[in-house]
Amino acid sequence: MKLIKDVLFMLLAVGMFGSCIKEDLDDCPKYSVNTLSLSYKGDGTTEIFNEKIEKVVMYVFDENEQLVTTRELTKEEVAQRGVTMPDLAPGRYRVVCFGNMRNTRTNDLTCGDCDKMYCAAEEYFTRKTISGNDPLYYASLEVVVTEEDQHWTQEFESAHYKVSVEVAGVPAESNLTIELCNVLPYTTFENVAGGEATTYVLDCDYKDGLQSALSHIMRHKDHSVVDVCVRNAGGKEMAKVNLADFLAANPMIDCTRNEVLIAIRFEFKNADVEVSVPEWYIEMVKPEF
Repeated sequence: MKLIKDVLFMLLAVGMFGSCIKEDLDDCPKYSVNTLSLSYKGDGTTEIFNEKIEKVVMYVFDENEQLVTTRELTKEEVAQRGVTMPDLAPGRYRVVCFGNMRNTRTNDLTCGDCDKMYCAAEEYFTRKTISGNDPLYYASLEVVVTEEDQHWTQEFESAHYKVSVEVAGVPAESNLTIELCNVLPYTTFENVAGGEATTYVLDCDYKDGLQSALSHIMRHKDHSVVDVCVRNAGGKEMAKVNLADFLAANPMIDCTRNEVLIAIRFEFKNADVEVSVPEWYIEMVKPEF
């Protein structure tokens, strides 16, 4: 009797889905074909996406901010700045992309709240000393998927500051460290810096009395929380400048722009320390004024 029931069930299934098995697939479920163009123009009108972004990870959320799917785009998709969206049933979705996630991890993507989802350096999660973040770029786009094919443009913005620090007049044997103190270590899926303030210890190079470091941090809204510190081998503070004070004293550094380089120079002169913008930076920004 069971065998007969199983045979009848199989025949019924074939009858229901027979039209999908045949070459004529008119009765099969269909999804629209939706595509994205990836764009980043920085602070101008010229497309510079491929100059700045080498890797893209895409996250798709439904209207309740529940993760639907995620994947890293292929090198070909990034190079061509175009991607075909995954099959999505009609409805509202949010597409979030991060560019240049190399040493970056994410937290709980299933929490259902993009304000609580974030990405940070690998060391943040393993509680090791952080030297900086990836030069991240961010894009968010709300779309309405219908039964019709559609095309959208995903426009990126910067999610980082580039920070250059140099210390002049440094003896080779001094073993100074350059630190970014009270840095907010992550950025949310709303591109807002957050997290418990921490200290970044920068990787440095030394040459001819000049110690230099280049790092990236998230785009802080409150610059007054960040200090740039120089310490000796014993951990004693040799020099410090508050980032907000430094930016106020050097208005040529415009943190409202996408491409921001914050360049700071400490120069030890006898018993004094002079804090300034390096000469090379002033020469670099002169064409804009």
